[in-house]
Amino acid sequence: MLTVGLATFWYAVEHSLALGRSPLPVRLLDKRYILFRDDQGLAHCFLDQCPHRGASFAKGWVDGNCIRCPYHGWSFAPDGHCINIPADQHGTAIPARARLNVVPLQEKSGFIWIFPDTNSLEFAEPALIPDFPELGATGWRPVHGEYLWNANFSRVVEAGLDTSHAPFVHKPFFTNRDNASVEPYDVEISNLCVKAHVSMRPPKRVGLLKYIVKRDRPFSSSTLTCYLPNINRIAIDFNWKGFQYIYFASNIPVTSSLTLTKWIGVRNFFPKAWADANSVKNTVDTYEEDLAVVETQSKTPSWEALGAELLLSSDQLILAYRKTMLQHFASSVTKKMEVI
Repeated sequence: MLTVGLATFWYAVEHSLALGRSPLPVRLLDKRYILFRDDQGLAHCFLDQCPHRGASFAKGWVDGNCIRCPYHGWSFAPDGHCINIPADQHGTAIPARARLNVVPLQEKSGFIWIFPDTNSLEFAEPALIPDFPELGATGWRPVHGEYLWNANFSRVVEAGLDTSHAPFVHKPFFTNRDNASVEPYDVEISNLCVKAHVSMRPPKRVGLLKYIVKRDRPFSSSTLTCYLPNINRIAIDFNWKGFQYIYFASNIPVTSSLTLTKWIGVRNFFPKAWADANSVKNTVDTYEEDLAVVETQSKTPSWEALGAELLLSSDQLILAYRKTMLQHFASSVTKKMEVI
């Protein structure tokens, strides 16, 4: 059972590049949605259930600006209204209930974003969708991918906010198990965002890193950010000539125990295609190392364990995430009562 209140956020559910003319199904918070582009290339989203017999549109097709049901060919316009029922005689009135539930959609930062709670549109402010200014900027090379976790999405998010696990989980890059203390850091909390800038012992100069970083450094740094409820942004600064790798990931809560991560990584070093495979490999290797631990954790939302787990000063960014999530749920209830 997913926490009530999670539907009042924007979710990046697919890479923009992945959505073409064919209907594309996605799952979010135990519900099915269908995405498609019209003749003008504009993206649309509906609940993925035909009002006729409940079929999915996944095997349907796009006809002009309309999406067609694969079961009986019903045609639906971008505003959700059915405009054609092939089985009806010419001139037969189309029932008012023959319409799809339109879901708010925005395209930004390399992703398709949807807002699932169509009964709480007062929260669906597009300005709340985070920017990703490096994507598409001169000098930055993108790669992208996706992977699955048998885990609650909050645990995946917290793996990207964890400041102390690298020497124990990511041993190929971080070899300082015997010197793993975390320097004090400050947490910034703003509207639906928690962030911290953390200094750490630098990763080992392996792979392409040994070519871009010419000497050992006393430290490197990372800025760890979560845009609530499920976006990780990890900006790694190698402390050498401004070289950085930035990981921007949407950890999609498919169900309470299944998370699909869609990610984009950008780098400002070796900005050519030949280095892409190395960037992808490092990202996937990190995922697999985290996966082995994260999948052993509870499948319930992490904020429900706020008093049961022993968090330390090095975990204060995770604590801020959990508290800010709880504050959002309380605020959402208050705002709904004010509207009523």
